[in-house]
Amino acid sequence: MTELVEKTRQGSKRYSEAQIQRALIEVAACSGNTTRASANLAEDDLKIDQKTLWRWSRRELVEQYERLRAEALPAITAQATEQHMSLARRQMAISHQAADLVAQRLPKMEDKDLVNAMGKADIGSGIHTEKAQLLAGQPTQIVSKSSKELIRELEAEGLKLDAIDAEVVSEEDVT
Repeated sequence: MTELVEKTRQGSKRYSEAQIQRALIEVAACSGNTTRASANLAEDDLKIDQKTLWRWSRRELVEQYERLRAEALPAITAQATEQHMSLARRQMAISHQAADLVAQRLPKMEDKDLVNAMGKADIGSGIHTEKAQLLAGQPTQIVSKSSKELIRELEAEGLKLDAIDAEVVSEEDVT
């Protein structure tokens, strides 16, 4: 296994290919944020400074970084999706608890903190649910357009619809 020699002010450090690969995957998991990646790696007792990670991912090992990022991205996205759904579920549970307390105290209703907590939990739940849907490739809104709107948009994009010559003879002709 070859090693990359990283020169630093204190001397030189050697990182194995496995350490470099781990570091580049962490940079990808942090969406390119090398400062956060360095901190995460340090928590796992792999100390690589932010500048080194930046240089590897942006200059010296760009192809390797991009390949690892492409390979790891589906797993990273799936993990992020699950984390957002987990947060959404937890905040939804908080919202249920707050709603129960608000219902109990409704006659007095001077407890603005409960209403505030419930509202914030609802917002947080919605944010994390939508983020999870985005990461999972699911739509977060339904867009409905009429055929006239679609035709206008296509023509605005330069498609000449009068150039399309087609005739539907029966339903079998339409796929």
